[in-house]
Amino acid sequence: MNAPAISPAQVGFPRFFTIAGRRVNSYKAFLAVGICIGTLATAAMAGTSGLSPLRVGLAAMVCALAGLIGARVYHLLIHLPGYLRANSPQAWWLTTEGGMSVFGALLTFVPASYVAAAAVDIPAAILWDQMAIGVLAGGFWIRLGCVFNGCCAGRQTDTAFGIHLHDTRGVRKRRVPVQFLEMASWAVGLVVFLGLWPDTSPPGTCALAVLAWYGVVRFLLEPLRERPDVICGRIRINQVVAAVIAMGAGGALLVLVRGG
Repeated sequence: MNAPAISPAQVGFPRFFTIAGRRVNSYKAFLAVGICIGTLATAAMAGTSGLSPLRVGLAAMVCALAGLIGARVYHLLIHLPGYLRANSPQAWWLTTEGGMSVFGALLTFVPASYVAAAAVDIPAAILWDQMAIGVLAGGFWIRLGCVFNGCCAGRQTDTAFGIHLHDTRGVRKRRVPVQFLEMASWAVGLVVFLGLWPDTSPPGTCALAVLAWYGVVRFLLEPLRERPDVICGRIRINQVVAAVIAMGAGGALLVLVRGG
């Protein structure tokens, strides 16, 4: 399950960077950048809210790192038959071809946020609202890593809307720019968030709004991916999860706003 060697000229974007003399996968590099930017954005927002930037920023970083575990576990569960057939324990944690999901991150991010909120002595809903801007700011850079690495590539298209991009196998085609569209959604969400802040709605409102927004975006973009995650032969599991998240978070948001 190792990725073949691909030359930068062939793929257009380098899949690997040389950092301090070591070869680092571009996705992992941008993942680290995204987590750092998300942490700093959360800390800055905490400062404007009268909270400790250091404590809230550290809480956000802990939650993000915990989310990485859930992101990988989600991928492994969906592709479990393939990994079992490969009979290679090392492949279970090999992420050079992608293999992490924002949806899966919620499996560990949310429980970790309760622990982190208790540690910094603030309600979990308030911490979620502070971290919402970090998710928006960091998500942009993490998805840029997908552009360089080729994961989450869009399907082929002959329209003028297409962009020449490669996948993790180095196959370069004119594709629907799914990664760029998702990056644009993160940017739009960030602009709206900053435009509406400070928000006087009940705690948790911002976090639910960001979650609902992402669910809608992923639901719309999922059919444009070239190799979507499929279970039972035909069910696009990520689109199903996106719909559930969009409806669940959106419904909870309406109840919270009306109740407040």
